[in-house]
Amino acid sequence: MTTLDQLVINFHMTESCNYRCGYCYATWNDHCSARELHRHSGEVERLLDGLSDYFLNPNPLQQALGYRSVRLNFAGGEPMLLGDRFVQALHRAQDCGFETSIITNGHFLDEAMLEALAPRLSVLGISYDSMNPETVQRIGRQDRKGRGLSRERLIEMARQYRALNPRGVLKINTVVNAFNWQEDMRDLGHQVRPDKWKLLRVLPVHDHNLVISDAQYRAFVERHAELGTMVVEEDNQDMRQSYLMIDPEGRFYQNGEAGQGYILSSPILQVGVARALTQVPFDAEAFARRYQLIPVQAV
Repeated sequence: MTTLDQLVINFHMTESCNYRCGYCYATWNDHCSARELHRHSGEVERLLDGLSDYFLNPNPLQQALGYRSVRLNFAGGEPMLLGDRFVQALHRAQDCGFETSIITNGHFLDEAMLEALAPRLSVLGISYDSMNPETVQRIGRQDRKGRGLSRERLIEMARQYRALNPRGVLKINTVVNAFNWQEDMRDLGHQVRPDKWKLLRVLPVHDHNLVISDAQYRAFVERHAELGTMVVEEDNQDMRQSYLMIDPEGRFYQNGEAGQGYILSSPILQVGVARALTQVPFDAEAFARRYQLIPVQAV
């Protein structure tokens, strides 16, 4: 039996985002924003209750992985765009017994929000792809007014988070793509010192044109290898069927073949967690390997 300390469930609470990243995979082809659960009173709470009843009690996945805790990771789109609805959902998840985390573009993470959220987060994940304003613009990692997360703000945000939550984990996600693969962010890594800096290779989904070659991805990874154990690479094969993901309408989903959208379950609130989980492929061994990935070694 595979033994894993923690199971992670990614709840993409909304498709809405203030950025327009060209490679974004959080676009559900048949999606109607009016059906997002957070728009309907009590629906997110019902979903969280159902997830806790299943995953925090003995179940086949727990038997397969031997996990001891479950972390609910809020993602999007941009979950913080929902304001109080997101904060209430995070509180409810904790009340249900989940550890909680978030992956955010950091745009709404001002000092007041950090003070409110940091003590409640096991992991703060920040998406950050480039220090170069022109590259940021080309990727689309900025709002309609041209505002993105600056290097200086990222460094300050990391400092504030650690002061507010010394035990909290800080993670940076960088999607390596056609516009940033030649960039050198080693100095930034030395300043931020995240617990984990995940280098994700852009996924070739939804016909996006930011895909890169094996050699380009390897070049970026090897350039940052001197940062040591904080750097973890995640190539496309590492991602396939190795995430446990829920879309804004409360359906489990997995990425399909390149350019072919998603494999979706029935709504969890209609058929229950156990049945919905059987309707999408999920590779428990691949999930375990991803959380046991060996950091990039300096050369």
